[in-house]
Amino acid sequence: MTINLNSTIAILGGAGKAGRPLVQQALKAGYRVRLLLRYPEQFDLTDDRMEIIQGDARNPTSIRQLLQGCEALISTLGNPRGEGIAMLSSVTRLILLTMQEFGISRYVVVSSYYGIGQEQQDAKTKQAAEFMQQHFPLFMDDRKVECQLLTESDLDWTYVRLPYLVQEPATRNIKVESAYLPGQQITVEDLAGFLLNQLDNRHYIRQALFIANGTGV
Repeated sequence: MTINLNSTIAILGGAGKAGRPLVQQALKAGYRVRLLLRYPEQFDLTDDRMEIIQGDARNPTSIRQLLQGCEALISTLGNPRGEGIAMLSSVTRLILLTMQEFGISRYVVVSSYYGIGQEQQDAKTKQAAEFMQQHFPLFMDDRKVECQLLTESDLDWTYVRLPYLVQEPATRNIKVESAYLPGQQITVEDLAGFLLNQLDNRHYIRQALFIANGTGV
């Protein structure tokens, strides 16, 4: 399916630290954007090409409303703040079923899960993975299931592993690696641009990758 600038794309997590710049850049690029928000009254962006659906990603009806008629989904969704229940693997199951039903193939998702199914070759990446597993075991185990679900699916997914997100202007200096974190941080603007670029870029189809800003950031 061709995803052009007149296409409607769905975004999950659009009100968050990573999601808001993504929504802004998508609209600026010319996409029509559909958002699923739990609290739309707290979201102050407006645009004629943006549609907001009030709902919860754990609700099948909400996911159907979000995805119907869309050409792709980008998710920066995290676990709701203050909730101790890991939910992303269950949301992913629902997303995969609904995308298959509607014939949507392109799914780009961000993650803080650093496991790659083999011994990390880079000491800093291994240390980061161990830190996340030690301090957030429930959520990292859930992310692992999420990654496995994508790997087993037939969708054109891209799984983007992130370092620390910083709210700074874009550097346009992004490094991509398959087995280790190539840097300690990435700006939210650079992340948004990278995610949008994947909509018409097949280079990273069905790949789990690491991205970060290059040195000098």
